[in-house]
Amino acid sequence: MRQRQSNRRNPSSARAKGDGHISSRPKSHSTGVPPKRTASSSGLRMRLRLHILRHAQACVDSLGRLLAAPLASIMTVMVIGIALALPTGLYLIVKNLRGFDDQWQSAMQLSVFLQKELPAARLNKLLGELKQDTGIAEFEYRDPAAVLIEFSQLADLGDSLAVLDDNPLPGVIIVQATATDTQAMTTLVERLESKAEVDFVQLDRRWLERLYAIVDIGKRGIIVLACLLGLAVLLVVGNTIRLSIEGRRAEIQITKLIGGTDGFIRRPFLYSGLWYGLFGGIFALILINVALFAIRGPVKALARLYDDGFGLLAVDLSTTGIVVIGAILLGWGGSWLAVSRHLRDIQPT
Repeated sequence: MRQRQSNRRNPSSARAKGDGHISSRPKSHSTGVPPKRTASSSGLRMRLRLHILRHAQACVDSLGRLLAAPLASIMTVMVIGIALALPTGLYLIVKNLRGFDDQWQSAMQLSVFLQKELPAARLNKLLGELKQDTGIAEFEYRDPAAVLIEFSQLADLGDSLAVLDDNPLPGVIIVQATATDTQAMTTLVERLESKAEVDFVQLDRRWLERLYAIVDIGKRGIIVLACLLGLAVLLVVGNTIRLSIEGRRAEIQITKLIGGTDGFIRRPFLYSGLWYGLFGGIFALILINVALFAIRGPVKALARLYDDGFGLLAVDLSTTGIVVIGAILLGWGGSWLAVSRHLRDIQPT
């Protein structure tokens, strides 16, 4: 009775308890959302792990198949390595020619012969104009007395010129140009010859034009050879993968019959091309280093004859990375082309 009366007296407390019980339901409902998100993220991680595991299995399986046929694999790797070593070796030859920077820079020098008995004011004016010329890297003025001494030493005349009453030689300005092509050099010569203080400008243009032509031919030749040999690597890898596909035709048909996707079938062949490219790039680097070691002695002997400290540069880290990465991409690309072409022709019967 007392309990019933208390409930009658305090109906609000009963409703409050009831309300409190009802209000707790949304809380229990809200706490159920995070487990769903956790399950979704866990499923994503599982799919990612499974994807990585499948790629790892295909990578190891393709390497095992290469090692199972060592003779054929070595021959393919050697062909790829030789094809990659040729353009890389030519590139290193051009790069090593940078050791002749002094001789190269001397080809960019002009001898500016001044008018005889040029007043000091006009000479200073000319030197100031040369300082402002953007086509000139640096210059050196040699007065007539210094030119006479240098000429006497070069011609081995001794004191023969001492009998001359007057110095017949003018002052000379040795100009170091910033130009890197014959057209810019010709423009600079014409600009200098137009000055009233200048008698004439000496430049062996024909030799310079030949030098630039040889360098340009070398650069273009390396690019063309690299493209042709890169195409050869694609064909070699593609043909090797094609033979591998034909050898596993029955296996591919069964895999397609039980529901295997093209991506699943393609994966080990792509990794085979990757391994061919990787080993071919490493073999190319070995060939290049052996060749550099073989010619290092004769090159040093030739440099000593010219009193030059020139030495062959070794294969640096950047060149190594370019060769290896390029070889991997070529191997991968060749296998992709072969698989994409021949996998469509194999259907389950």
